[in-house]
Amino acid sequence: MISQSFLLSLLLLTVSAQNLGYHQVQAPQQQLPSVIGGGFPAGSPQPAQAPAAQPVQQTAAQQSTQQPTQQPSQKPAVQQPAAQQPAVQLPVVQPPRPVQIVMPGMPNQNQAFVGIPNGPIKKCYGVDYNSAIAACCAGVITPRPIGVPENLLSCCVTTAYNNMTHGCCMGQVFDAMIAQCCGGQINTNGPAGQYQCCADQAYQRGGGYLCCQGNVKNGVPGIDGCCGHETYEKATKSCCANHTIFDPQDDMCCNGMMIGEPATQFMCCGMDIIPRFQELKCCKGNGGRAMKYDINSESCCSGFVVPGAEASHTCCGRQTLPLWGTARCCGNRRYDTSTHSCCNNRVAPGPEGSSICCGEGTLPSMGSLRCCSSTTPYDLNQQTCCGGVVKQGLSCV
Repeated sequence: MISQSFLLSLLLLTVSAQNLGYHQVQAPQQQLPSVIGGGFPAGSPQPAQAPAAQPVQQTAAQQSTQQPTQQPSQKPAVQQPAAQQPAVQLPVVQPPRPVQIVMPGMPNQNQAFVGIPNGPIKKCYGVDYNSAIAACCAGVITPRPIGVPENLLSCCVTTAYNNMTHGCCMGQVFDAMIAQCCGGQINTNGPAGQYQCCADQAYQRGGGYLCCQGNVKNGVPGIDGCCGHETYEKATKSCCANHTIFDPQDDMCCNGMMIGEPATQFMCCGMDIIPRFQELKCCKGNGGRAMKYDINSESCCSGFVVPGAEASHTCCGRQTLPLWGTARCCGNRRYDTSTHSCCNNRVAPGPEGSSICCGEGTLPSMGSLRCCSSTTPYDLNQQTCCGGVVKQGLSCV
């Protein structure tokens, strides 16, 4: 005979198998989307609700056996409508407020102090300052000389100064009444009106001193020229290529080279040395070009050597014209006076002497035609020239 305990165990196994089947068909838990602020994104499908499982009738013994595994009862959640996803709010960064720089004795724009002038409030890189007692130099608010007009106010790096009485030397302000800036150094020998700079030195004006390549040379009466680092008397000596002093009575300098011929009797002409006071002369053109020529057969016209003796020819541009005959020069053009005239540097038809220049043309000297204001022809019998304007009729009234 089967015992009651065996039957009870069999019943418990059956109920447990039923419970296992119930949990297998239970809907899995939905994974909540990760959305800032909670809820589901707008327009997204809602997860389907799992069908409610039907409870299984259990005996008191079964209930007591599974009592520890039961979850606390919860109220069924009410399904809420899909909420709109809130916009992500970025933090608002406020710009830093400018710092009010107030120097000693500088009044605030909303205050007034006795004895301190109040000028227009200006800005120095966004910072307010009283322009009557301060200036903006290199982005720094610095004290300024009070009462100095704006056109006399200058900055020496971050220092304001009066440019009529002071100067700036390599970032340092100095008194221009007693010193000056020479070669980036403040020299206190004297003001610029009485002294002048020689490199980083200062020497007295009119004291006979010379500045020769950055060196001050003591003045000697008659010594008035520099040749490199040396001094010489220009009335009796010459300097060759700024390095050699020579006597032109004995030597000469051509193209930076010393020549053992007296400069009083010879002269340089390009690469040639020609004697003075003879038929040969030097024709110097543009760019230092020089050529010798014979004046008995050639002329120098506009820097070019052209045929035609100087004594019997004249230059017309880059050509020569004989002094006799009817050939003349109009501007830089040759013309024949028997057939043409020169009017305002232009060659115009009409023989010279029998024609009148009028503008760019000519009028016959005989007849009733005249020229109004040297530019406009008119007829004396029908017109009048009134103040440079040709009018019809014989009167300007």
